[in-house]
Amino acid sequence: MPKPRSPLPRRRFLAVSATALLGLGAAAVPAAARARRVTAPETEVNAGSMVMALTFDDGPSPQYTPQVLDVLRAHSVHATFFVCGDNVGLYPDVVRRIAAEGHSLGNHTWSHPHLSDLSAADVRDQMQRTQDAVTKTGVRAPVLFRAPYGDFADASLAVCADLGLRPISWSVDPTDWANPGTGTIADRVVGGAATGAIVLNHDGTEGGDDDPAPGSGGDRSQTVAALKNYLPRLIEAGYTFTTPDAHPPGRSGVTPQAPAGR
Repeated sequence: MPKPRSPLPRRRFLAVSATALLGLGAAAVPAAARARRVTAPETEVNAGSMVMALTFDDGPSPQYTPQVLDVLRAHSVHATFFVCGDNVGLYPDVVRRIAAEGHSLGNHTWSHPHLSDLSAADVRDQMQRTQDAVTKTGVRAPVLFRAPYGDFADASLAVCADLGLRPISWSVDPTDWANPGTGTIADRVVGGAATGAIVLNHDGTEGGDDDPAPGSGGDRSQTVAALKNYLPRLIEAGYTFTTPDAHPPGRSGVTPQAPAGR
């Protein structure tokens, strides 16, 4: 987890420009769709009516990721876990469980930096090291990428093109990382539910054993409790869930940059 930083403004929006990007997804996605060029990360999943995508950032966590997996399994729901490479090296068994239970893994950089603060070479290193860390667990390399803080620097999108990664943002942010309360998190997710919605959650804190990030909001118990609350509500309302890599690229656009968040 990165050391505490100076807080960013409560909400600022990052308009993303990019070089050519090959949207490489799961093998089932048609080649023409995979080759589509995008200029911003995807903010919606392209999977049909009443279908959403749940995503979890900053793990894997040996404490909270298994709890999230238990809830998802109880409801036969698949999600995407955007993992940090240093955590992957610490908890490879959790990574293997994520994959074994049919979920998707995404690249969330090695140590969760603000990518716009890094050189192009350092951005590439953050992303490539995470790809390598995942494959060392025996799991297929990620085909999805999410920038920490929604900071999709141009250099990261160039690396996405080189590594065959699709950049994925979100459309619903319940700010669970701030621990606003289980009910608040759940109500924000339900209130933002819509066809194509991508929900941002957090199952871990964003670093390794050399960076405990005291006070960074590492308690994810509210996230787990909120998932238990909102998931059956959404299912009862008729929503189903998928992962972005199982479908052609969805709508892309402006990414809301989280203030401290993951």
